[in-house]
Amino acid sequence: MKKLLLLLFVCSSLFCFSQGAEKAEIDWIPLEKAKKYAKKYDGKILIFFYKEHCPYCETMKKETLSNAVVIKMINNNFFPVKIDSRTKDTIIYNGVAYGNQQPESSGRHDWRHDFYAEVATFTQNGASQTTTPSIVVFNDKFEKIDCNCPYSPIPGNQPKEQLLRNLKRFIK
Repeated sequence: MKKLLLLLFVCSSLFCFSQGAEKAEIDWIPLEKAKKYAKKYDGKILIFFYKEHCPYCETMKKETLSNAVVIKMINNNFFPVKIDSRTKDTIIYNGVAYGNQQPESSGRHDWRHDFYAEVATFTQNGASQTTTPSIVVFNDKFEKIDCNCPYSPIPGNQPKEQLLRNLKRFIK
């Protein structure tokens, strides 16, 4: 009986103490779930656009998006979504269905998704550009937020300090 009580105490202690533990990674969720939660809780959606085999994307994932302060800021203030900028998924935005126009039968997998091009395009030196990685923030109605930042969206591999500074502009 004593062993059973001791086991119950240890298990309940582990459960209780683990509730306040810091998250070790960003809680990525599917876009549709993020849209639903943002609407229900009057929140913001953060979309991290990346592409496979992109060295800048990998660096940002390993160095910036794995930082405890960044993880906490994103998890506590946004409904985070990670989308491959070359996905074949159809995404509805402002009543328009966006897709990837490159057919699977072509054998190529390097064509960008039209939703990514629509929301992640920014102007630099007078020219429109897109880059991966990029971060775009949306409100609870799934409307892109322009934070009057130097860049909105947030393009490229962002060091921790720069990303934190840019994300703070989207938080009330």
